[in-house]
Amino acid sequence: MTEVFYRKWRPKRLDQVVGQDSTTQTLRRAVALERVAHAYLFCGPRGTGKTSTARILAKAANCLSPQDGEPDNECDICRSINDGRALDLIEIDGASNRGIDDIRALSERVRFSPNEARRKFYIIDEVHMLTNEAFNALLKTLEEPPEHVVFVLATTEPHKVPLTIVSRCQRFDFRRIPLDAMVNKLTELCNEEEIEATTETLSLIARASSGSLRDAENLLEQVVVSYGSPITDENVRDLLGLGDDGMAEGLVRHIIKREVKSGLTIIGQVSGQGNDLRQLHRGVMEYLRGILLLKTGAGSTLAFTSETVIRLKSLADDASIEQLVISLRTFSKVDLRQDSASPLALELALVESAAEPTVPAAIQQRAPIVGRTATERPPRSSAASVKGPKPASTPSTVAASPSVVSAPVPAVQPENGDDHASANPSEPAARLESQWIELVRSLRHTGRRFKLGALLRSCSERHVGDGLITLKFPYQSHVERVQQELEDPLTRKEVKEVLTTVMDGDYEIQVSLADNNNSTTGQSVANRSYLVRTAQSMGARVVDEKEDES
Repeated sequence: MTEVFYRKWRPKRLDQVVGQDSTTQTLRRAVALERVAHAYLFCGPRGTGKTSTARILAKAANCLSPQDGEPDNECDICRSINDGRALDLIEIDGASNRGIDDIRALSERVRFSPNEARRKFYIIDEVHMLTNEAFNALLKTLEEPPEHVVFVLATTEPHKVPLTIVSRCQRFDFRRIPLDAMVNKLTELCNEEEIEATTETLSLIARASSGSLRDAENLLEQVVVSYGSPITDENVRDLLGLGDDGMAEGLVRHIIKREVKSGLTIIGQVSGQGNDLRQLHRGVMEYLRGILLLKTGAGSTLAFTSETVIRLKSLADDASIEQLVISLRTFSKVDLRQDSASPLALELALVESAAEPTVPAAIQQRAPIVGRTATERPPRSSAASVKGPKPASTPSTVAASPSVVSAPVPAVQPENGDDHASANPSEPAARLESQWIELVRSLRHTGRRFKLGALLRSCSERHVGDGLITLKFPYQSHVERVQQELEDPLTRKEVKEVLTTVMDGDYEIQVSLADNNNSTTGQSVANRSYLVRTAQSMGARVVDEKEDES
């Protein structure tokens, strides 16, 4: 039976693994110096070479005549592993063998010596699927395994692996395969299989594979089986239901030019033709990102044809960075996994991105919500009456009933003809207060376990100085949760980017417990509603507090 492409052309040496040079170089040196660890953790997206690298490592560590840390693929050990008949290479599916009994049986088996190799390798794929009890059973074996045993744990979701397991492994993060490296590999495969395909067609396959080389090889084989050689762009689009790339590019053009009707028409056409809306969504994201990079002068790495780059540069001239950022954020929230046939999510994202703003951004950031009743606000133990500066004269006023908390919207008046300075004060502390709502809103989805936006709403004190923003919270649990989230590199990077944008400078965040956290005042500040705290950040002050009767 003919082997599928991804198995037939699986790499047999570490230097043949695509796109993971730093990882393979480290492993090659470890083998050459005979410093192979007792446990490894390979993390990364699917199809990036985790299991293949583990198998090659097993060959190299057991090879009878290794060459600079690489297996020779000629000795009996290498051939048995290549043929899938090696008794000392055990691959375990973590999803199917996830219970404590499975791991206990594994712990018993590792005591036996290898059959023919020097080391026995256990590769546990999708290790994050193990139960907590199974992880606990694995822990002791993983910490002190027999000298002849090496564990390689592979996972696509490393955040689900307990830290006690991670700390006992050497961790390697596999990255998505770069587009040019994937195209080169597909070109090499086509030459070996005598398949005719242009670079543009292979690039289209690579882009549709989202950084997974295995997906790209499978897709290439599907196209060849369905249409034969030579394969064309039309074959790939027809197989994937992509439609024309012009649809995605045209939709982006309508977004930038704020042509809502024309954009909705394109989405309707793609949906009516039965094409995959997820591919349209992916194309829109690629083009918006490309335009943003061209707008900022960082578009040298874009994988588009020269003609496409020229058209995108023209669109970049018509777009502002703010509009591109808003559009990218809006479309990045579109989730078509549950219902990929409904165009509604894309239509809403289009309208939100392309619609003309009706209220200036500065007023949107500073204006509180007026007229929220007691039934709409979250429960709290006390209510506060707020008194602020008098608003400018208006044709009508809103009467506040006892169940309504309202605060006046300060009039945005330019000082010395400069309205930008009023909206964004240059003094750091004042700027932080004026931009606090925007900062909280921008971080509302940030965080792995706890959402920083929700935690920041309970911040009772804020101080700025010497490139440091100190946030104080009324409860120790809030301090610990914020610190826990900021320890994550990805979360910390996103917070850093938001701070740079909002504060127009480079700042670090420090969190601590408020000085008056045990006092009645500190408790009152923590329990005040978000609306009251928002009014306070705009200059209002609390003149009286009373217990909530509800």
